[in-house]
Amino acid sequence: MIMQDPHREPIPLSEAEVGSCYRVLSVNATGVIRQRMLDMGLVPGVCLTVLRFAPLGDPIEIRINRFFMSLRREEARFVQVLPVAICPRPHHGRFRRFFRGGFFHGGR
Repeated sequence: MIMQDPHREPIPLSEAEVGSCYRVLSVNATGVIRQRMLDMGLVPGVCLTVLRFAPLGDPIEIRINRFFMSLRREEARFVQVLPVAICPRPHHGRFRRFFRGGFFHGGR
């Protein structure tokens, strides 16, 4: 169960902290950019983790389930997120040994 702190205010994704988990409240972009975000899974209600910012602060890398996505800071400011207290487990089931490099490790 994901608990939300009722005293937290929604913030733009561009102001999110690295390593924190958030729930998407809304995607306020328009046109092609909005459609691109929605097509790639950045939809209201989904939980995401902010992984890192590029050295100059742009782009932002996030993880939605097992999908890694990079957004420009300008695009990320259109996404309103709310911090969540507990992140859902990103790896479960038969893919628990999968890591970002794209290779499986360990036994069969």
